[in-house]
Amino acid sequence: MTVKTKWIPRNEEKNNSDEENKKILIDDLMSIFGISRLTAELFINRGCSSIEKAQRYLKPSLKDLHDPFLLEDMSKVVDRILEAKIKQEKICLYGDYDADGTAGVSVLLKFMVDQNFNVDYYIPNRLKTGYGLHITPLQTLIDQGVNLIITIDNGISAKEQIDFCNAKNVDVIVTDHHECQGTLPDAFGIINPKRPNSDYPFRDLCGAGVALKLIQAMVARLELKVDLQESIECVALATVADLVPLCDENRTLVALGLNYLNTTPVNYGLQALMKVSDLKEIKAWHFGFVLGPKINAAGRLGEANRIVELLTESDFQKLAALAEFLSDENRKRQELEQRILEEALKVVETNRLFEEDVLVVAGEGWHSGVIGIVASRLQEKYYGPVIVIGIENGIGKGSCRSVEGFNVFEALTSCRKLFTSFGGHAMAAGFSIPEENIIKMAEEMNAYGKSVNLKDCLVKRLYYDCELKLEEVNWERLKEIELFEPCGIGNPGVQFMMNNPVLKSGGTMGKERSHLYLNFVDFRGVGFGLGDFLNIVPEISLGGQPGIGLLCRLDSNEFRGEKSLQLVIKDIKKNPLWKFESAKALVKLIVKEENPMEEIKIILDGIFPGELSLNRDVIRLVYCLMKRCGDQGITIKKTGEVTRNLSPFHLLLACETLREAGLIAYALKNDTLFFEIIQTDKKKDIQKTKLMIKLRDVLNY
Repeated sequence: MTVKTKWIPRNEEKNNSDEENKKILIDDLMSIFGISRLTAELFINRGCSSIEKAQRYLKPSLKDLHDPFLLEDMSKVVDRILEAKIKQEKICLYGDYDADGTAGVSVLLKFMVDQNFNVDYYIPNRLKTGYGLHITPLQTLIDQGVNLIITIDNGISAKEQIDFCNAKNVDVIVTDHHECQGTLPDAFGIINPKRPNSDYPFRDLCGAGVALKLIQAMVARLELKVDLQESIECVALATVADLVPLCDENRTLVALGLNYLNTTPVNYGLQALMKVSDLKEIKAWHFGFVLGPKINAAGRLGEANRIVELLTESDFQKLAALAEFLSDENRKRQELEQRILEEALKVVETNRLFEEDVLVVAGEGWHSGVIGIVASRLQEKYYGPVIVIGIENGIGKGSCRSVEGFNVFEALTSCRKLFTSFGGHAMAAGFSIPEENIIKMAEEMNAYGKSVNLKDCLVKRLYYDCELKLEEVNWERLKEIELFEPCGIGNPGVQFMMNNPVLKSGGTMGKERSHLYLNFVDFRGVGFGLGDFLNIVPEISLGGQPGIGLLCRLDSNEFRGEKSLQLVIKDIKKNPLWKFESAKALVKLIVKEENPMEEIKIILDGIFPGELSLNRDVIRLVYCLMKRCGDQGITIKKTGEVTRNLSPFHLLLACETLREAGLIAYALKNDTLFFEIIQTDKKKDIQKTKLMIKLRDVLNY
């Protein structure tokens, strides 16, 4: 099935400055940072509403990090931890098994060991224990003499488990970043930027980022001179891998971490992982798609302790072996994921589950460690909220992936009585559920979807920053685009909309011919996974005529040592101005409707509205074309053979304008225009016709 998409220009940052101040700011940005006007405007749209904000965006530094003591409970938490050091109490760091949780444990563990705390850690086994705090391992830790437990990337919903620890006279400090559910647990202290009424200026840190804030606070309280580089390298990876927004502190941490790892890296484990991944230089996406999956693979398959070893070990031989192990585990995970994905797709297609607004699919024995990735794959294919459930011994472990505009955590909350446990974010969540409740849960999730008009969210919104013209595809533009790195969620890569590019040729490539390539005059475009789109690229485009719109990113490609510019194509649409039926509908709306813009937007389907403009030159071109064609008429579908830039829309609209001006009479039969030139001695001002005035009003809507 084809996912319906809508192209949307990114909203400009709302600020109090007027247009004059904006022009001054653009000039200042161009002068100070040596960038083009277009790039300066894009920076402003990304929130750089002052030179100071632009400076922080372009040159992130440690001084941009917020005061950790702005986090509620931080002061008393630091006091309690330092008291534990003085008394040599046994501390346990209780983490999570993903890249975020294990990175957080690693950085806090290494810092506390260096500062001579009596500290150890515990990572629950995903397959045996599951996520978060559990009574059995807590009792084991207490039996081992643990006096203080510090959670990392979990604990915010563990009310019962923390009450259990309190009854045993063991203090629990929660450091977490997940959404708070109702009453907070009765922990000694809770460090979470998402706490209700929090004064902390940034709420979207990952779990490892919160752990780093705790380190920062202890460094400040102890007045230590500690280099945070190694911690930031690990936190940078965790931030991208955990899919939190790359803005504010997160962007600073990732930018610094990338710079460290690409220049003077200090974490030996990450260096070993880069080596086994054949990475000499990394970008943010490598954290998410190359290094992160290797780290997460160990946790998914019950070997999360290996990740902490990797990030805290210093023996090169051990690290090389660990990196190879993680790489092998990732290969196993990929094979397992592919098998379950194929099984899930078969169930979905056989039972037509994709017809439901919330797709819920379950399977016996599906490995709980990879169902999240399978859910992501299904979400990409069907574009809608997806829940994948692996069932074992009568218990289902579910993983949810959502779409923009539908908060899956709130949806789960609406039927929380059906779960034994659940948690997560707006876009991703997880739960445990008795097998007999699964059908009821699917019904209630879909009922909730209807109650919040989920169908309105099932058109995939693809955002672009501005229009890119063919002549703007150059190395200078690419160099400026790289200034927006690191990019990811919350700070997406610069994306362009390109209207009516002239193509030389096109085709499919790859083993299964699943990828698209389009050859332009001076460069190439590639669309990974877009092989099916070749059949919507009109013949007119491949013959050197316009007719399509592209959503794309500007990039470079290296082949046999030679670098070349290329467009990475994300989506393709037929331009409705070049389709006869939609062109007729657009002209009819403009001619007959008083306020047609909303209906016009639906037909345009994201294509840049400025394409509707009709100038004097085009009208003159149509008039001359009519004179030249005489009594033969003009076949609209063949107009491009006569003049490349004349779309059916502009031809029809020009005819209406000339008719209103009293210069022609015309009739449309099937797809052919027949006309009569009206001779007149009167001078006609086309720009003052009602239609041209109305068109200008439409374009300024």
